[in-house]
Amino acid sequence: MANWQLQEKLKKIAEATKQENNLSERTKNAGLIVFLVLFGIAITVLFALSVGLLINGHLIAAIVIFSIAALLTYSIIRLIQADNIRQL
Repeated sequence: MANWQLQEKLKKIAEATKQENNLSERTKNAGLIVFLVLFGIAITVLFALSVGLLINGHLIAAIVIFSIAALLTYSIIRLIQADNIRQL
């Protein structure tokens, strides 16, 4: 019985997320800003880790971490430049 209740709750959540009028534009922008700030901090940490690995002589690990950070940076830039999520 609990399984059916959970399925009904998930259906209600899915229906609520399909409606675009639930959140104001200000709330959406605030959420995007928080996401970008946290993602920016993570990218900065990855770049710092890459430099630290390079200084300590771990060239391959530094290249891998740097490439991951570069790909994340590129994806964030594409996200910021997109007018609509379908353009990505």
